[in-house]
Amino acid sequence: MPIRKDGFEDRQEHFEKLRELAKQSREQGEPVPPWEERGGRPFADLEQHVIEYATRTREYHHPFNYSNIAHHTYCEDPSNSGLELNPVNSVDGRTEPDKAPGDYLELTEHDPIVKVVIIGSACTPPGFVSIEAEPCEGFRRPDEVVELMPTRFRIEGLWGTHVRGDCWIKPNTHGGAPLPEHFVNNWPYCHNQQFAEENVFTGVTGANVPNTGMSCAIFEVPASRTVRIMGGSRSYGWTADNGAGDNHYSFRIIRTSVLTSYEAVVEE
Repeated sequence: MPIRKDGFEDRQEHFEKLRELAKQSREQGEPVPPWEERGGRPFADLEQHVIEYATRTREYHHPFNYSNIAHHTYCEDPSNSGLELNPVNSVDGRTEPDKAPGDYLELTEHDPIVKVVIIGSACTPPGFVSIEAEPCEGFRRPDEVVELMPTRFRIEGLWGTHVRGDCWIKPNTHGGAPLPEHFVNNWPYCHNQQFAEENVFTGVTGANVPNTGMSCAIFEVPASRTVRIMGGSRSYGWTADNGAGDNHYSFRIIRTSVLTSYEAVVEE
């Protein structure tokens, strides 16, 4: 669906007139006249119309194995709570030491995206979710320098955590509930000698941690066909922390709202 460039050609013409007036002033050694002498406030002669649109919602689930979602990840994710992305990759250990961006998912829709919803949980709350959008043609002004105003969004302070693995998987030294059989069978980390010898069990559960739960981040974005999604959580760095580097955000559901109709309304 093309995004209507309502009034953008007129806006470009308006800019050209203002530049010509400023050029003439400079050539004559005169100060550039104020806006009111150059035709009033910026875009004063540009007629605009209210935009009305309708949307439909598309929903994606962990582990996000969809043809329109590209995974840009540098670490293996062992979590069963959702897809965890590494928020910082200072070294790319796969090839040679080098700076690399944090992990992210790149989601592309055929129709323009105007809303993105993330549902998940922080490893070590509070969590955060960030997105970058690639706006459709028509969003930018003709004279705008894209690099000066990137379309980035971030929501922080997200409540809710899943119990970290170092808290709830314990050697069975004090009794407790054994790990569910389906979990042992399905989680690769359970298939090793250590787990067999220690007879691990569930230690801390949601009943012991009041802030266990989920969070959501809702982003309203300029009409875009591609968004990049990333996230993470607090890294406290305590010397006694068994998982000091567990500063991820676990993604469970991603929803996008895409345009189904789009028109400029001329109001009487």
